[in-house]
This record gives sequence, C-alpha cells and structure tokens, in this order.
Amino acid sequence: MTGEIRGQSEDQRAFVGRKAELRQFAGLVEACLESGQGQSVYVRGEAGIGKTRLVEEFRAMALERAFACHTGLILDFGIAKGRDAVRAVVRSLLGIAPGSGKEVRRAAARQAMAEGLLAPEREPFLNDLLDYGQSPQWRGVYDAMDNETRNRGKRETVVELVRAVSARTPLMVVIEDLHWADGITLAHLAALTATVGEAPVVLMMTSRIEGDPLDAAWRGSTGGSPLLTMDLAPLREAEALEMARGFMDATSRFATSCVQRAEGNPLFLEQLLRSAEETADGAVPGSVQSIVLARMDRLDAPDKQALQAASILGQSFGLDALRHLLNDAGYSCDGLIAHYLVRPEGGDYLFCHALIQEGVYNSLLKARRRELHGRAAEWFSGRDAVLRAEHLDRAEDPAAPLAYLEAAQGQAEEFHYERASTLAGRGLELAMEQPDKFALTCFQGQMRHDLGSVPESIAAYEEALASAADDTQRCRAWIGLAAGMRIIDKYDEALEALDNAEAAAEANGLSNELAQLHHLRGNIYFPLGNLDGCLEQHELALNYARETESLADQARALGGLGDASYMRGRMKTAHSHFRRCVELCREQGLGRIEVANLHMCGWSGMYLNELQRALQDAMESAEMAVKVSHYRAEAIANSLIGFITGELFGEYARAKGHFERGLVLARNLKAKRFEANNLCNLGSVVFANGERSRGLAYVEEALQICRETAMHFVGPWVLACFARVTENAQKRREALREAEKVLKEGCVGHNFFWFYRDAMQACLNAGEWDEVERYAAALKEYTRPEPLPWSDFYIARGRALAAHGRGERGEGLTQQLNE
Repeated sequence: MTGEIRGQSEDQRAFVGRKAELRQFAGLVEACLESGQGQSVYVRGEAGIGKTRLVEEFRAMALERAFACHTGLILDFGIAKGRDAVRAVVRSLLGIAPGSGKEVRRAAARQAMAEGLLAPEREPFLNDLLDYGQSPQWRGVYDAMDNETRNRGKRETVVELVRAVSARTPLMVVIEDLHWADGITLAHLAALTATVGEAPVVLMMTSRIEGDPLDAAWRGSTGGSPLLTMDLAPLREAEALEMARGFMDATSRFATSCVQRAEGNPLFLEQLLRSAEETADGAVPGSVQSIVLARMDRLDAPDKQALQAASILGQSFGLDALRHLLNDAGYSCDGLIAHYLVRPEGGDYLFCHALIQEGVYNSLLKARRRELHGRAAEWFSGRDAVLRAEHLDRAEDPAAPLAYLEAAQGQAEEFHYERASTLAGRGLELAMEQPDKFALTCFQGQMRHDLGSVPESIAAYEEALASAADDTQRCRAWIGLAAGMRIIDKYDEALEALDNAEAAAEANGLSNELAQLHHLRGNIYFPLGNLDGCLEQHELALNYARETESLADQARALGGLGDASYMRGRMKTAHSHFRRCVELCREQGLGRIEVANLHMCGWSGMYLNELQRALQDAMESAEMAVKVSHYRAEAIANSLIGFITGELFGEYARAKGHFERGLVLARNLKAKRFEANNLCNLGSVVFANGERSRGLAYVEEALQICRETAMHFVGPWVLACFARVTENAQKRREALREAEKVLKEGCVGHNFFWFYRDAMQACLNAGEWDEVERYAAALKEYTRPEPLPWSDFYIARGRALAAHGRGERGEGLTQQLNE
C-alpha cells in the first residue's frame, strides 16, 4: 500500500478551504438576523468542485444561528411525482415528511390555512403544489384559470409561505443544481429572489458554470434584487494536502501524486484517495470515471449489481424500485453506504455525487441498460406515468411515444401544461408509427391552444391534417383548426374546416366530434348574426352531447343555446339554458365553461325582473373572473353590475365605477363592441347624475366606435341612448330612424329591448305621444312569442305616460302611473 487510509467518517472529516466564502456567508447570516432582510446566494463551479460540500457547511453555520433549513434538489432524470425542488421545499416548510400520503399532505395544508400562513385564496395553488387535487370548492375555479394565472398563483403562494414561516424563524432555503432547472422552477426562484430581501431568508442556489441558466433575462425578472455570486475556484495545493490528511499520510508519494493529478478538484481528489487501498502499484487513475469503475469492481457481486441497477433510476432512487430491478426483496443499501457511493436522503437514497451515478451508468452495456430500463418501466406502470415513459424511452421500447402521450395527458389534467407539452414533444421525436405521430401532434395543437399560442396551435393541426391517414383523423384535425381560426376571427376558413369535418364525422359515425363541431359552428354564427343557424347548431350539439353522455359538451351546448336564445330576444328561454349550464358546471367542476356563462344568467335574469338575483350573479361572476383572470367575463360582469345599480336602482356613483372598470378591461382586450357598450352606459349614468354634456360626449364616442366596427351588436341601443340625451330634435329623429333600419337588418336581441325603452323615453321627453305608442306596440310585438315582465313594465309605463301627456286623467290612470 502506498498510504494508510484512515477510518474517519465523511461527517467527521474537517472541511477544508473556502475561508473567504465562509467568512462572507457568516457576515451575511449575521446581517440577516440583525436587519430581518435576507439575501440570495448563487454558488457556481465545475462538476466536483465542492458546491454541495460548501453548502453543507453553510447549512451547519445557519443551523448554529437558529435558522431552519429546507432543501430542494433538481435532478436531470428520475424525478418522482411531487418530488421536484419547489414542491419538496413546500412540503418541508409545512413539516410534511417525504413519501407522505395524500391525507397527511391535506391535513398539513388545512393546518397551514387555519394558522393563517396563507390567505384563503391561496388554497387551490397549495393543493396543486402538494399534489392532492382540488376540493369541490376550488375545482371549478382552478379549471377556469388560464395557465399563466395558475403559474403566477403558485409562485405567489410559495413566496407568501416562505415569508410567513420566516416570520416565526429565520430560514435558509437551498435549491441545488440549477443547470438542470426548467422554466417553471426558474420563475419560482426569480420570485423568491425578489422577495428574500424583505424577510429573514437566505436563498442558496447552486449550478455548474456550464449550463448556468441565470441569464440577463432571469436577473431582470427579479426586479433588480441583489444576488451574491460565489464562483468556486480549484483548491490550492496546501488546501488539497490538508484534505488528503483526512484520508492518509499527506507526505506519502501516493497522496502527493493524487493532489497533483486532481488539480484542485475536491471530488476527484476524494475518489483518488479512497482508492488508495486497492492501488498497490502506486498508479494514479486518470479520471473520475476510471476511479468509479475501479471502486465498483471492488464491491461484492450483489452490491455491484445493485449499484448498476440504482444508476438506471437516476441520482435519487427508492429502495422498493431497486429491489424490483434486482428481483431481491431483501436487498439493503448498507454496503453501498459503507463505501461512500450512496447516502440516505429523505426516505430514499442519493448517489453521493452526480458524477458517480453517471460513471456507473456509463459502465453498463447497452443491452443491459435497455433491460433494466424496461424493468423500471414495469415498476412505474400505474405509479408514475412520466417515469414509466422516460424509462421506456431509454429502453428504446416502441411503446414509449404513446407512453409519453399518456403521461402528457395526465399532466394536462393536473393543469401542468408546459410539462405536458414537453413530454408530448419528446414523444413526437421518438414516434415512428403514423397513429402515434398524429395523436401526439393533435395533443400539441391542443396544448398550444390552451397556452394561448393560437398560431402555433393552428400550425400543429395543419401538420396533423397533412399526415392524417383517414377521415377520422382528418375530422379531428379540421376541428382543431377551426377552433384556432375562430379565435383569430378567420370565420370563413373555420366554417370551411367544419364543413369538411362534418362530412367525415357523419360518414364515420363520430358523435363526439359532431357535438364539438356543431358547438363551434354555433359559436361562429353568433358574431356573424346568423340567429337561426346559431340556434340550430347548438341544438344539434346538445343532442350529440347527450348521445355521448359528455357532460362537458352538454354544458357547452347549453351555454350556446342560451346565447342563441339571447340573440333572438327569447330571454326566458335563454335564462333557463344559462342557469342549467351553470348548475351542471358547478356539479362537474367545469370552471372554464361556468365563468364564460355565469354573467349571462344575470343579463337574461334582468329581463325577468329578478334584479337582486341578477345582481348577485353579476357580482359572483366578477369575483370568479378576477380569481381566474378571465378579463372578458370580468368586463361583461362589471357592465351588468353598473347597469343594474345605475339604470335600474339609481346608484349612479357605484354604477360609474363599474362601467369605468369594464371600459378599462374592454380596451385592454381590444374588444371594441364591449368598449362601445360601456361608453354608452357610462354616458347614460353620468347624464342622469347631472353631467349632461360629459354624458353626451361618452355616448357620441360609443356611437363612433359602432360605426367604425359593426352596428349589429349595440348600435341601435347606442343610437336610442343618444336620442334620449341629445337636445337636438333633428339629430334625435335621425338617430331613431337609423336605429330602426339596423333593427330590420338584424342584430343581437338586447338592442330591441333597450332601443324601444329609450326611444319611448326620448319621445316622452319631446312630447311625441303617438311615437311613444308606436314604439310600445313594436316592443309588444317583438316580445309576443315570449312576453317578459321587464318589457311589459316599460310598455305599460310608456303608454300611461303618453296618455297622461295628452291630458288624460282619471283614477285608473293615476293608479297605473303610481304602480
């Protein structure tokens, strides 16, 4: 032997070098305790340079100063569900042990909410972070959120939790190996970096220099928050010799050779020194890989096989999975621990360094790797769809592409769209068979649509259409294309795609697709003003949805039928459809459909004179829309609140605030029709509140927008409002004539109600009693198929006031006017 190896354990061995970094960290900890203001620290260096060992020393120093420490490890492969770095830190902050079941996680979350660690509205995001699904209370709300709202909510929840826990005890949060981090994790870290300066928290991050992800864009996203970067240099020769003394006589020739060969890399030096007993000829191995192989060869056969099998599972692995690979239910990792190759970590095991795992893995013959990955895929089947797919991939199994699709669909069901898209993308890279390629491409199209990347979604469906093998596949691609084209107002192209899809669906008896395409076509007919076609299409959609027993498609069809009835002025029928739609959504947790229809319960209910219930629907809709960042629904709900409180209850100041909010949202959405509607309503309440010239200006601006875009949505409504507020008799008459012409050409049903109401009022103001009677009769005729309490009231009011204006008097008329 060239040197005597000493029996010190790794924990007993003294830390060597990095004195400047240790002093810097000690000062940082003291400053954090004194000021209550934390710091983000970024430790960078090449593989094996000692980042983890230095952070362990930092952690020990923090623990001595009463910091609580929580760690998350980013891995390049083999991350089990719920074990990613951010989720690991959240569980640690809540005192949840690794591997705890759903009930334990749910109980910890309830306790955290009860203790006030998080605001009540953070609950759905915490549910997601703890991977136990949404409660009935939050399921619909979470479903309704767009992807960015969910991601932002989770970031804010983590930040809020860290701040709340740090108020009880100072924290050190460690996230290791950022060079393997994805975009979601990096966004979490940016949010934490922007926060720790306001709380007693040290955020410690590590990364290899190669692959460092913290670029200028990331640093910009932290809002200019300070980040202390420590770039680790190789150990000096004196420090390396001091490290060698922990293993053997540092003056020995072998120790000196090891120090020179390692060139200051602590991991390489440690592995060289650990190989001393078996290096009888004094030769120094040339690389970490060769050392790892030599040390592995010295293991007993069972431990060697276990180490190789463990490398298949990744840097972190569970004992049960390892035993499955070995087909040995009694295997223990004690031998691997004794040789400093793996260590226990939170109920599982971790290779002592990623380079060790990589070295062992690379030593396996390709056929043996494929075999072990195949057995790993068997183990994860039914346990973790993502890991099953990844192991099938490495096993080069032809089932891998569809396994990736299954995993991606599972991630999408949990609203993890970026992860789902990444998995599907890998499946596409592997797919060789046409059905696999088609299914994965369509899934990518749907993900891009849900992520708001509509042009990319259309491109994916065009690719799917080009590769489609039969009419069934072409039908599905056409429907996906139409859904995207509708969003960007390419109505003619969308309708052509739906015509093609319908022919294919009918020829092949595709009821699911028929429900979808009829609903889509009905939605396109709505803005085009095709009243009969809109109703017909949604009726067909509902029939097919019932045939397939798809509750989501039924809810969509009911909402579509509500829209179609609303367009035709059949407000009772519309209200019935919208109410049934919302009730079904609440039963099934279909939040995206609910938030798009709840405000319409209020609008249609208003015509039934159910004003308090309509106001309640509007307020609930606005609250839900804010929670899920559905700006269109929020704009429409605010408009309804303003309308009821202002036009009908006379609460002008309150109404004005809601119309102004709706106007801001409409302008942000670039939704000109909603902008015109809010301007008109804002002008009406401002005028009624005494600001006559300002109110008229708002209405004139609304009318100008209608002329520039389309008159059929609110044009007659705005024209009648203008006629009511203008003092110019000629302009009043011209506005009323123009509005009646638009009504004859066809427009959305609400125009008839509000035109006739305001036209009657304008003529009452002018003393044109016969015109009042004419408009009252016209409203009566319009609502003859479905009379409404709202219109009956205004018809009776107009006629009574006109009679009184002519000079009629009498007890009956007086009683009617009082009513």
